[in-house]
Amino acid sequence: MAATGLADVKVGDPLVLVTGNRFRGDEPVTVSRIGTKYLYVTLHGHERRERFNRKTGVEEGNVGIRARLMTQPQYDEMKQRESLFMELLAAGINVKHEVRPEVTTDQLRALLAVIKPAA
Repeated sequence: MAATGLADVKVGDPLVLVTGNRFRGDEPVTVSRIGTKYLYVTLHGHERRERFNRKTGVEEGNVGIRARLMTQPQYDEMKQRESLFMELLAAGINVKHEVRPEVTTDQLRALLAVIKPAA
């Protein structure tokens, strides 16, 4: 999976806010402020009240499903991995959630390449 973290983002950089909310969806945001521990983003011209961990991008102070900030390459890889897991499941292979972080995207592609011709 892509390198995680947002250590090298600057004010004005575009990010993707991954909400986990199926009704709201993921949204493009812009970094508005960066503090020592947290960073803040602007959406539709207004700074959001949520604060995000500067290193991990995970929303702080919320319980339940926390929103997360990602760079566009990190977001693209996350979506590609979701697609690969769905294709594998459709082919009859269920990769357990416990091991998913350990499996690389290249390994998923290779596994699908082996399975796909036979299916």
